[in-house]
Amino acid sequence: MKFFSENAGLMQVQLSIRLGLFLVCALRSGVGAAEPMKYAIKAGKILTVTQGTINHGVVLVEDRVIKAVGTAADVAIPNDYTIIDASDKWIMPGMVEVHSHIGAELGGLNDMVVPLNPELRVMDNVDPESWEIKCAVKSGVTTLHTIPGSGTNLAGFGVLYKAYGKTIEQMLIRELGSMKIAQAYNPERQGGDLGRTRMGMSWMLRDFLRKAKEYTLAWQAYQKGQRSERPKEKPELEQARCAFEGAIPTLVHTAGACDVMATARIFHDEFGLATIVSHGCYDGYKVAKEMAKRPVHVNLGPCHQDFSFSQDNKFYGMAAEYASAGVKDLSIVTDSPVVPEEELFYQAAMAVRLGLDEKVALEAITINAARAIGIENRVGSIEVGKDADLIIKGGSLLDVTIPVDMVFVNGKIAYRKPQ
Repeated sequence: MKFFSENAGLMQVQLSIRLGLFLVCALRSGVGAAEPMKYAIKAGKILTVTQGTINHGVVLVEDRVIKAVGTAADVAIPNDYTIIDASDKWIMPGMVEVHSHIGAELGGLNDMVVPLNPELRVMDNVDPESWEIKCAVKSGVTTLHTIPGSGTNLAGFGVLYKAYGKTIEQMLIRELGSMKIAQAYNPERQGGDLGRTRMGMSWMLRDFLRKAKEYTLAWQAYQKGQRSERPKEKPELEQARCAFEGAIPTLVHTAGACDVMATARIFHDEFGLATIVSHGCYDGYKVAKEMAKRPVHVNLGPCHQDFSFSQDNKFYGMAAEYASAGVKDLSIVTDSPVVPEEELFYQAAMAVRLGLDEKVALEAITINAARAIGIENRVGSIEVGKDADLIIKGGSLLDVTIPVDMVFVNGKIAYRKPQ
């Protein structure tokens, strides 16, 4: 009984800590349902990302979207808009996190019985009341892609959603965010069954991808009238059809030059999937020039430097090395909770400290991340018609010592810094 009483006490302590963190973040986020839906935000500088920086500008927000953006001289403010004066601060787009595990029960992110689980998805496991999501939004992360863990080669499918709302239905962008694959390191099967080696993992993944592609092509032929016999439905392959039809990308947890190259070869070159190389660290930068030849997105973090793998007693900044090799499809992630979600700004700042251009770093946490996951038409930049996901912040944008002042999600004030 001592074991159970000690663990019960530990659970109470953990619950108290989580409840405390939840209350801190919850008290700092959200406003009442009666808030106005029309805002005119006056800014000292507006980082549009895609259309440069606007000095002394105005952003008009109405009914979830950006209605106008421009200089104060060019944008007339209607009388029924509530004015927010941020004339000594920046406005930038809300940040987009492509590789996260928060908002869901961590113990439920990996079903470890078999190495391939294409029938599973994370959406049904997301808790909108998660304190981690509330802490994420107060730091300016407005879009989250929560994916299964990397304990198996195919752990299931991620979910793409906004970091603000009462139900997952309100927050949802896409039920299936990506097909989540893990190659190398984490998914190595210590039980000694198939998948213990890189050879075994590659064979299993190729075998699955071949079956999923054949299944997709059979349905496409049937739908086009090129095949008279209706294909037999296979529930375990239905979600993979979305990847092969180009509706969602395939995000691959991979690291090291050999495995980064294997990811590009198998998923992009052989099977033509929209591929995200996620992590890409250790000495992965050594094949950066090969990545630059392909429309493969490189999604870096939380490891941003290499020292030991290079074996030449030099430090290498991951993002800077990929960028200098010509990789333009580049984003930065936290892999939260490995690194807390609220440190996405810090991850970008670290990449800059290790040699990445600041403009590229800001693109990596906004528009490039949005492009990677296929929602650049909605988020990632400040443009008319896009979702009004905005950050108001003072000082340098990548100065992590200066907190965010205000965050908008879908045109609503999701967070306001306590005065």
